[in-house]
Amino acid sequence: MKRMKKLAAQNPIVFGLIIFLGLFLTVIISALLANQWPAESPGWYITATAVRVVSIIILLALLSGLGWLSGAGFLWLGRLQTWLLIILPLVYAIVVTAYAMTGHLDFSVSESGLSVTVALFIITAAFLEEIAFRGLILHAFVRVWGETNRGFVKAVLVAALFFGAYHLINILGGLPLPEVLLQSAVNFSMGIFLGGLVLYGRSIYPVVFFHVCWNMAGYLNLTDSTAWGSSASWLMLTVLCVPLAIFGFYLLRDMRQRSLELETA
Repeated sequence: MKRMKKLAAQNPIVFGLIIFLGLFLTVIISALLANQWPAESPGWYITATAVRVVSIIILLALLSGLGWLSGAGFLWLGRLQTWLLIILPLVYAIVVTAYAMTGHLDFSVSESGLSVTVALFIITAAFLEEIAFRGLILHAFVRVWGETNRGFVKAVLVAALFFGAYHLINILGGLPLPEVLLQSAVNFSMGIFLGGLVLYGRSIYPVVFFHVCWNMAGYLNLTDSTAWGSSASWLMLTVLCVPLAIFGFYLLRDMRQRSLELETA
C-alpha cells in the first residue's frame, strides 16, 4: 500500500492508468462470466452485478488503505445545497438525452420496465465508475496538482479524459467506431461536470446519484428510437452536453479557497 501511495504522489498519471486498466479488465471479466447466460437475462445481470460488487469492495479497500476515504468524499453525504444543485442539471441531462436519441421529447418507458436485477446492475456499475474515476483517479490528481485553481481544472480535465476513454470499451460490443468516439465525447463532458461537482460538494454521493439516475433514464428507453441514425443522435448529444461541462468548470471557480482537506501523504 505504501508503494501505491508513493506512486500516486510521484506519478499520478501512471497511478490513474493502473486503476483505468483494472476497471477495463473488470468489465471484460464481467462480460465473459455473464455471457454464460442469455443476453439481457436475469442471470446475465446478476453475474455482472456480482463482479462489480467484488470490484467495489476491492477499490474501497484500496481507498481505505491509502487513507483517502474522507478526502475523496466517501464519509459524508454532502450538503443539502449540493443535492439541490444537481436537480436542474439532472433534468437537463435526461431531457437532452431523450431529445437527441428520439428527435422529440418522448418520455414513455420501455415495455420491459426496470427490473430489480437491472436496477442493481445500473447502481453498482455507476458506483464502481465513480469510485474509480472520481474517488481514486481524480483525487490522486487533485492531491498532486490541486494547489491552484489551474491545478484543479487540470485534474478534472485529465480525469474526464480517462472517463471518456473508458467508454471506448463499447467498441468491443460491435458498435461502429464513429458512434463509440461520440459516446466517449459525451462522457468526457459529463466527466468534467461530475468532477466539478464532487470537488464542489466534497461528497461522492450526489455524483453517484446523478450518474445512476441518468443511466436509469437511458435504460427506460428515453433512447429507444431508431428514427435517427445512431451517430447523428450521439453527435447531437455531444453538443448538448457541452453546457454541463461548462457548468462543471463554473463549480471550480475559486476552488483554491474551497479546496478539499486532503490527507497528508
